[in-house]
Amino acid sequence: MRLAANMSILFSRLPFLERFGAAARAGFDAVEFWWPNREFGAGMSEEAVVAAARRANTSVVMMNFDGGDLLSGDRGLAADPARVDAFRENVPRALELAQRLGCRKLNALAGRATPDVPLERQQGVLAESIAFAAGQAAALGATILLEPLNLIESPGYLIPDVPSALDLIQRVGHPNVRVQLDVYHVAMAGADPAAMIRHAAGRIGHVQFADVPGRHEPGTGRLPFADIVTALGEAGYDDTLGLEYVPTLPEAPDFAFLAGLRRLLPMDTPRPQR
Repeated sequence: MRLAANMSILFSRLPFLERFGAAARAGFDAVEFWWPNREFGAGMSEEAVVAAARRANTSVVMMNFDGGDLLSGDRGLAADPARVDAFRENVPRALELAQRLGCRKLNALAGRATPDVPLERQQGVLAESIAFAAGQAAALGATILLEPLNLIESPGYLIPDVPSALDLIQRVGHPNVRVQLDVYHVAMAGADPAAMIRHAAGRIGHVQFADVPGRHEPGTGRLPFADIVTALGEAGYDDTLGLEYVPTLPEAPDFAFLAGLRRLLPMDTPRPQR
């Protein structure tokens, strides 16, 4: 398994284009990120993103579609009838950027339930949106990911748990749609991450790590990461683990915990450079 630094949360105090280099200096050769809509709004181009990734020699293994203004509370556009056109307009743009970066996994956040709109309609719009994205992604050999988010921190989110994601995958019916399983959100929702990994075996497209409580580094909370890694191996998952956690020291993230995490993994991962 390979570790990837989530640049949207690990290095959020740096300008976006500088985060690729920061990840590389920390010892990561793989990264992931949320759609950088605020930075694009300030005039940053896709060309600049591609150039920054190449300068740092980092592989982008996963990226989000535009999910709206996440810092202001948005959690996706795909299910909102009033914003679904914005989601669809972003799909080809995001896929083009992903193709240029060599990225083959894109996460489509579902969104929160919209008041005064029947839930059945929102769920139908969501399924149509995911089918639309999956159809376009298939031509590029890309996978669409569905990430459950816990309702404690994202009230009204339309995919609150792994079974909901699996139900939507079945409804959409495209073979290139899979679960993005964030063990933090699974645990915050009250489920056992190892049990959910076993439940979703064969349908997991990406995995993300953070500890509970606090969403800090693995080892700072109560999650049994040895059991989680074992469950991933038994489920046949041998792809990337995204480190999507809030650093205990945001000004100077400390990656010392990686030594212990590395010992759990069945494959070697880059060591951080001091």
